Amino acid sequence: MISAAVLAELTLLDALPTLPIPRETSAALLRAVPELLFFLLVTWLLLRLDQKAKFLDLGLHWNVEAVKDVLLFGALGALALGLLVLPLVWAGGGVLRFTEQRVQNWEMFTVCTALLFVGSMAEEILLRGYAFQTLVKPLHLLGALIFANGIFAGLHLANPGANEYSIANTFLAGCVLGLLVVVRRSLWPAVGAHFGWNLMTPLVGVKLSGMSLPLTGAVVEWKWDDLWTGGNYGPEAGVPCLVLLLGLLFWLVRLFYQQQETAPPAIPLPPASGPNEEQPEEPL
Repeated sequence: MISAAVLAELTLLDALPTLPIPRETSAALLRAVPELLFFLLVTWLLLRLDQKAKFLDLGLHWNVEAVKDVLLFGALGALALGLLVLPLVWAGGGVLRFTEQRVQNWEMFTVCTALLFVGSMAEEILLRGYAFQTLVKPLHLLGALIFANGIFAGLHLANPGANEYSIANTFLAGCVLGLLVVVRRSLWPAVGAHFGWNLMTPLVGVKLSGMSLPLTGAVVEWKWDDLWTGGNYGPEAGVPCLVLLLGLLFWLVRLFYQQQETAPPAIPLPPASGPNEEQPEEPL
């Protein structure tokens, strides 16, 4: 899927100058469009051929609850990022400045925001969608989390400023999102949380996984050590982020086991039926 998306990216090269942000960042944003399209196509084919299931069974039913989940968890994701950055700035760990390098109009701001949402959705479908959900049965939940989110962390190895903390935090963030899919039985909360975090990052003036995205012109110049601030990678490479993610992971694990006492293990996608097995009447 990734190889096909890379080939499709070549058709978008002419659009890079239209985004008033660094070329590398605009390329990363535009890349999300073909990635999402190919991920949706291949996922649909696998669901039809292997699971005999509908695409919506992946946890992508679009209804009022889905909208609420995207909005609620988007706000929570943005709040979590804000709680990592703003207290450090207020404590004197950094200085918030505003530069002239920013998106000049609301139309372009909307385009960049939409591309951030598309990118978040593409990553969730790839890493917390078909692969993760079908691996839960043979590898159990722990094995599926380790496998899928090990890949998630590996995809960020080449990002500018990546280090052992950023990789550990990316892995833990993937586990948090994976458990969120299991607990909520939907992909939309993970998409919302992922998007809210990604959008809030440039709004408060810090880097997003090593990338600069000057939407508002806000830039935080850090005074404290990279261990606390994440440095050039962004707050995802700092110790405060590690503490936050461990706390969220502990809470979600407790919530998962509480659910197991009253309901079966919750994944959106129903297990595939063998040749001599009957298909369940409705998804788990």
